[in-house]
Amino acid sequence: MSFNYHIAIAWVASTLMTQDFKEDFYQQGLIKAKSGDRYGAVQAFSCAIATNSKLAEAYYQRGLVLFDLSDHQGAIADYDQSISLKPDAIDVYIARSLTRIAIADIVGAQADIAQALELNPKSAIAHQLLGLTYKQQNQIEKAIATYKKAASLFLELRDEDNCRRCIESYKPLEAILPPSTVDIFAQVEQRIANSDYTNALIDLNWMLQIDPKNVKAFCLRGLTLGKLGDPQLAIKDLNQATFLEPQNLEVRISRGRIRTEIGDAQGAIADFNELLREYPSNAEIYCDRAKAHLKLKDYRTAIEDFSRSLSLNNHSPQLYCDRAVARYDFGDLKGAIDDYQQAANIWFNQSMMERYRYALDRINLWQSELEKQTKDGKRQLTNAAATVDLMQMPSLELQQRLLALVGGNMAIAQRLIDIAKQEHPSMPEIWYWQKVVFDLESDRS
Repeated sequence: MSFNYHIAIAWVASTLMTQDFKEDFYQQGLIKAKSGDRYGAVQAFSCAIATNSKLAEAYYQRGLVLFDLSDHQGAIADYDQSISLKPDAIDVYIARSLTRIAIADIVGAQADIAQALELNPKSAIAHQLLGLTYKQQNQIEKAIATYKKAASLFLELRDEDNCRRCIESYKPLEAILPPSTVDIFAQVEQRIANSDYTNALIDLNWMLQIDPKNVKAFCLRGLTLGKLGDPQLAIKDLNQATFLEPQNLEVRISRGRIRTEIGDAQGAIADFNELLREYPSNAEIYCDRAKAHLKLKDYRTAIEDFSRSLSLNNHSPQLYCDRAVARYDFGDLKGAIDDYQQAANIWFNQSMMERYRYALDRINLWQSELEKQTKDGKRQLTNAAATVDLMQMPSLELQQRLLALVGGNMAIAQRLIDIAKQEHPSMPEIWYWQKVVFDLESDRS
């Protein structure tokens, strides 16, 4: 029902003004409102206004009671008067916004809330009401974010009841919210990690239908297509990602990494070579190029790239581990052990004891292998001395030249000779030594 407070003013003025009240009208209004006598409260506040038309609090309090009586327009009129007299009263803006929400004036309510938040950006109730307006406008993501903000502010105030109400308001909204881009990418990456490439491809195709210029989606689809055995389409997607963001360093590095992943190591190396011409001091690119060389079993070049990366970033334990693996595959067990020791030292200093113990286990394993290799090597040399024609072996001077080039490490020298034998079979023994020495000296010149 609508209560005509203007008639109440005249009536109260004519019947009550002559009575001798022990308390003023405003205080009586507060008492009556608290006791539930809404009509009596309206009369008392009306008398207070009749005696002092500048009393902003009386308009505000009468507006609250009129709202309870469902006289929304009367309440808004009183709030307007209160704000005109006291424009920095945040509670009045809050009350007027709530009334406007009740009559579905969402735009007006949001304007009032904006004023309240300008006066106090940490007003929990203002954020709560803003969340309600977003919900009514079906702006679900904004509603959730705003309710969460309100819940956090109520928690700061130790108001657990209102905090819980805000949580109860946004939880159902989260259930109807479609998955975000972040969620979809997380799901795709999990599918790829689990080798579920078919479903990963379905998700990425759907993503690119919705957002046909999503660079990350093109990169991941390129990787997925490569895993599914379609390198041509994979490269097409990677090229599209680069076309969309040609200056994006992360995208360009990603294309190289994915080319390595799908078996196009040469293409990856070409990508990394181009990047290093532009970013010659980027440790990350040297590391990625090293991994591409490893795919081609070019261990020596991989080790060199890992070393360049470490010269730019010698605090990365993972880099030492990566180079250790390359050295191990190259046959440089001692170098591999030294690298893992460096990684172990860093992890120890960082108090990462699980990683530190892992490194020690690897060192102990390889140390045992090195000792066995050393014993076997001595035994083989002893047996070979009795049968090898010394005229077919390289001279002592040639052997010393090769050892000097590899830092005195016989395991590396032998590994290089074995590689030369694989690439050029049926040549005299001395020819392999001469070729390895020539290649090493050419690289250093």
